[in-house]
Amino acid sequence: MNLCFAPYPSILKGTRGRAIWRNRYIEAWLQGVLLRQNLEKQMLQILTRRDRNAASSYFTQMFRARALVFRDRMGWDVNVEGGLEIDRFDDEHDPIYLAVKEEDDELTGSLRLLPTTSETMLSSEFQHFFNEDLDICSPSIWECTRFCVHPSVEAGRASSQTAAVELLSGLCRLSLKSGIEHIMGVYDASMIGVYRKIGWSPTPLARSRPEIGNLYVGLWEVNEESDQRLEQRLKTMRGKDDRTPTLQFASSSPGNIQFSF
Repeated sequence: MNLCFAPYPSILKGTRGRAIWRNRYIEAWLQGVLLRQNLEKQMLQILTRRDRNAASSYFTQMFRARALVFRDRMGWDVNVEGGLEIDRFDDEHDPIYLAVKEEDDELTGSLRLLPTTSETMLSSEFQHFFNEDLDICSPSIWECTRFCVHPSVEAGRASSQTAAVELLSGLCRLSLKSGIEHIMGVYDASMIGVYRKIGWSPTPLARSRPEIGNLYVGLWEVNEESDQRLEQRLKTMRGKDDRTPTLQFASSSPGNIQFSF
């Protein structure tokens, strides 16, 4: 299956010879977000690799939660050092991270986004899961990996279901505002009903080989209807507390955040 699309005309060549995609909507919107005063209890924190020093607490929380969830609980063969799960996509690529943040700076959930115009986990680590030749590359399709609700949620901080829906809602809203049209991801068959109930279901592209398990790779379409369904689902789950979390950027220069590959 070949889903390799021609890049947008707005692709520019960077000074180091790599291509940089500056989304035509993102800069003005980012500036507007930062100017608004955040008065919400929850925020959706957006991070890049450039924030790892200035926002080290967030990254420590995120990488520690990934170790607890993916290695300790799910038994994945992942690299953990000093209690932190960090892979080469964190160190060598330019991912965008999205995290749900409480008012005391505690993260309750996080995920990672990678552009499909560069190497992804599907094109490398997950490639042998599927018999199909999944060649997916487009500036408007990004891969979501390392989606997890942090263990602190289960200690009574909040509902794990609410944290998961907050994260999905934030992912849809960020993508919608950024001109991203589809999110690609690998998911277990047990999640199909969950996604349907939440209101944002993927279109399956391929099913894994039987010896791997019951996994799928799919595309989530980003549109206004999905954003509204997720927002309504959050309001229903929260009851009276129907405030929509605010997107907040850790970068000191949000207008310079680049969706790059």
